[in-house]
Amino acid sequence: MLSRWSLKFVVGLVFALVGVLPAIAQEGPPLPGKLVLGDLSAPRGLAFDAEGNLLVAVAGTGGEASFTLPGPDGEQPVTAGLSGRVISIAPDGTASDRIAGLPSYAFPMETGGVYRIIPRGESLWLLFSGTGSGNAGAYWADSIVEYDADTLVVKNVINLNNFEATHDPDGKGYDTNVADIAWGADGTLYIVDAGGNDLLSWTAENGLKLVHAWMDNPVPTSIEIAENGDLYIGFLGAGMAPGAGKIEHWSAGKLVKTFDGLNTVTDILLDGDTLYAVQLAVFTEQGPGPGSVVMVTADGVTPVAEGLLAPFGIAKGTDGALYVTFGTIAFAPGMTGGVVKLAVP
Repeated sequence: MLSRWSLKFVVGLVFALVGVLPAIAQEGPPLPGKLVLGDLSAPRGLAFDAEGNLLVAVAGTGGEASFTLPGPDGEQPVTAGLSGRVISIAPDGTASDRIAGLPSYAFPMETGGVYRIIPRGESLWLLFSGTGSGNAGAYWADSIVEYDADTLVVKNVINLNNFEATHDPDGKGYDTNVADIAWGADGTLYIVDAGGNDLLSWTAENGLKLVHAWMDNPVPTSIEIAENGDLYIGFLGAGMAPGAGKIEHWSAGKLVKTFDGLNTVTDILLDGDTLYAVQLAVFTEQGPGPGSVVMVTADGVTPVAEGLLAPFGIAKGTDGALYVTFGTIAFAPGMTGGVVKLAVP
């Protein structure tokens, strides 16, 4: 799902969840909200376009090509194909493919491929994540692609591989995995690289530039920019340890506040002054359990929805509801995910 740094964690989390919660792993917990669309294979990021369509990035199921790629513990089998896609859910609930036939890599415990789809103006911005340590040679991996929203003609391709290979900002060797993007008021594109543990900027004139690198491997996964230009960055957490997840608030290039004590943050949403976070899994005294959506303030964390199995992305609709993808990791053979609609407290 996320690259070499996460594969060990995801595999461990899968086995832990299956061991601790076998019934949930096989059948899935009851959804805390209303199911919008189900039977999706590895759904990831989601966002609304100007017409009110909900776009969902779906990593897919791999394909018929079988081979091995380097993994955290040696060679690992993978099936690859073109099952990745972007689905558009119309306001009336009708679902259709917006972009189909995208590369998908199904590893034993997760799928690499399409990661986020973000509309902006007359463009659609697609993020394609790495495929673990086997992404060498896949020139489209760890890339951001700008499409014309009407014609799907490719307008720009930003690839992070060469920047990471030549700069290695966190000093930990080559590892890159584009995780999220957001735009500043001047049009500068900001990029969080989860594998590289850094924040980059990009403009067509100046290309990629380093903004900040984290040296303690906190794994930045998500970014939001406030109206005043402040940055909010979500983190999976160093070592994926319980309570290691966090959100950092940056202003004028300085860290001004850290919301810590969270678990495995995969996405954040800044809605005015309200900050939401998606937690892939929540750690308790019994071990890792299903994830959640929480509201984060200086006073602490307030649950919005609990009992979501492997939630990932979050977006807010014009109806005021929150929309969240779940089942981003298959905890049992044939298990799928979908999109759930949550009422805002």
